Amino acid sequence: MQTVSNVLNLVKAAIEPALKNARTVVDATAGNGHDTLFLAEHTVDEAKIYAFDIQETALNNTRVLTAKYAGRINYVLASHDKIAELVSEPIDVAMFNLGYLPGEEHCVTTKTESTMTAVKQVLDKLNCNGVCVIVAYPGHAAGAQEAASLEEFFAVLSKKNYTVGCYRLLNHARTAPYAYVVEKVLPVRH
Repeated sequence: MQTVSNVLNLVKAAIEPALKNARTVVDATAGNGHDTLFLAEHTVDEAKIYAFDIQETALNNTRVLTAKYAGRINYVLASHDKIAELVSEPIDVAMFNLGYLPGEEHCVTTKTESTMTAVKQVLDKLNCNGVCVIVAYPGHAAGAQEAASLEEFFAVLSKKNYTVGCYRLLNHARTAPYAYVVEKVLPVRH
């Protein structure tokens, strides 16, 4: 079993320092609630967490798993492309765990268009030294398209304003999940 090299474990370790001072945190894909729980466990009590998902089953699973922290979690039954409308504060940390809801139908997946819109909204709202992590799953058709769009977008993102890292398992299949870690280093002037 992978411990350190597991993509999700690495991403979580990468954002832990940013979570210590985070006041506004977004889980853009709540799923079964494991990432929301991680975010709640590693932020201060004053932090506000937004957990987005389009599936009621996912939000219900997240509510059950995070019940201890429910007072500071906003469970949002909406697409993550509504982040700009529904999160008024600047964002300190955001997390996207793309793909489909484990244990449910694989025909309901995150979509390239809404994911790209959501990622752009998060980066725009991200505070300086704020961090956004995205785990991509290119092992299914929708995930492969999403991963390709993310790579194309991040490859030309202003290095003056953002630092983007990519973590892939090189000795695994090209369809293995991988992660992007994006830190905003300078505000973008519009």
